[in-house]
Amino acid sequence: MEYLRVWKEIDIEEVKNHIIMVEDKYGHCPGCKQIGIELKDVKKCPGCGRVFKYATSKDARGGKSDVVVRTRKKLPELVFVDYDDYERVTGKKKAESLFNI
Repeated sequence: MEYLRVWKEIDIEEVKNHIIMVEDKYGHCPGCKQIGIELKDVKKCPGCGRVFKYATSKDARGGKSDVVVRTRKKLPELVFVDYDDYERVTGKKKAESLFNI
């Protein structure tokens, strides 16, 4: 199977509230800042109980797909979100809230 980036309108708050940040072997929860989360079959954060529906990784920048493939093997039910897209949209939302746009 091959991977393609697909564009779809989605509520960024839904993603922000259900995303896990993936590193090489472990993940961390941006909600409670729990680190070292074992990725194999994780459904929710062991710290705050956040249900994970999405995953992203800084390591996937520039089209590097190896972390995507590894994550999909461990967490096939999660939607993998492009990190640069996620950071761009969440950063834009933060700026809008600061300047009341």
